[in-house]
Amino acid sequence: MQENAKETKNSNVTKWMTLIIVAIAGGLITKLPYLRETYMTSLQAATGATKTQLGILMSAYGIVNFICYFPGGVLADKISAKKLIVFSCFGTAAAGFWYWTMPSFTWLVVIHAIFAITTVFTFWAAMVKSINSLGGPEEQGRLFGFLEGGRGLIGTIVAFGSVAVFGIAVDEVGGMKNAILYYSVLLLVAGVLAIIFLKDTKPVKTGRKSDTKTFSLANVAAVAKMPTVWLCGVLGICNYSALIFHGYVTAYLSEAFGLSDTVVANLSVVRTYFMMMVGAFVAGLISDKVGSRIKFMQWAFLGMAVFATVYVAVPAGGSAAIYIIVANFVCFGLCLYSIKALYFSTIDEVFVPKALAGTASGIISLLTYLPEMFLYTVSGNMVDRLAETATPLAGYKHCFTAMVILSAIGFVCGIILVTLNKKVKARMVAAGEL
Repeated sequence: MQENAKETKNSNVTKWMTLIIVAIAGGLITKLPYLRETYMTSLQAATGATKTQLGILMSAYGIVNFICYFPGGVLADKISAKKLIVFSCFGTAAAGFWYWTMPSFTWLVVIHAIFAITTVFTFWAAMVKSINSLGGPEEQGRLFGFLEGGRGLIGTIVAFGSVAVFGIAVDEVGGMKNAILYYSVLLLVAGVLAIIFLKDTKPVKTGRKSDTKTFSLANVAAVAKMPTVWLCGVLGICNYSALIFHGYVTAYLSEAFGLSDTVVANLSVVRTYFMMMVGAFVAGLISDKVGSRIKFMQWAFLGMAVFATVYVAVPAGGSAAIYIIVANFVCFGLCLYSIKALYFSTIDEVFVPKALAGTASGIISLLTYLPEMFLYTVSGNMVDRLAETATPLAGYKHCFTAMVILSAIGFVCGIILVTLNKKVKARMVAAGEL
């Protein structure tokens, strides 16, 4: 009895240590490629790039991401998550030190391509695989909610720290270099923590008849043939595309309501990290109690559609309007990030074997982050172009309208996926596979 209790305690310690370290690494790993989200105008000043060119950097990042997601998922099923996470932290830090030198725009494109390799190919699926392996289907909402919430907490803390180190510089260029150096050093620290505290992982088997002992192309094909996995990816596309468009809200607040750069930067941190943290924890707890992560996402999409409509309907300017928009900013963000926290919690719910969780995450990621290839450039160009040919705020309103449409599509896809998954479950029960 004492040995069993000791094993359980050790298992819980390992689980929590894994969650904490992976959340720290996950909370830091994408800060450098996504500097644009918090420091758009300052990054323009430091690099001399236009909004369209910043979009091109994100498109370069997105294109290489797209190439890396699926093979990264396969890689995570074959190589220790610890080794992949350590390499990713150190590799991203090294690229960050290069970024700090502020090379020419061409080299900035190359740096963002390297970021894609170290944050996606070697990291992303390894992160998902390490968390998925910590529990069964009934825990996935809590596990991924804690992961995403932890990433949000770390992101909030370090992002406010970046604002502080940015502020001690004498100008915007110095501020950006401070922020880049700050994140690069923190990534080195995360890599060291991963070396010390993470354990090497081995393939996980759940005991289901569908589990596999070794990797094979046939097993990859089996996952790729599951329409429910692809529909999980479609939910991701709708949510992540809306997230990209929502990145323009802080710039909209600045131009439409005259908020200062400091206020906008802090609101951006709140949107990207604090609401990510709160939304993730809430989503993890509620979705497990509901018994379906997919059903929770379905209704969160409906909330997104409602709050995105408010962005479109409320006119710019005026003291009353700013309070409405800021309140809506919080409500939309909570719905948005609660869905984002659950992208990969659906893997067990759609009956993917544990041994192929990495491959499934690769397919879901492939679809979810597909918009990174083009949507940053398209949206940036739309905002720039319509400011010249129509009205200064026309491009932002187009972004908000797109958010309404994407949210409605996500809601409908959620209904379809819940229905289809019930049929798959009934078929598996009849065949004796569950």
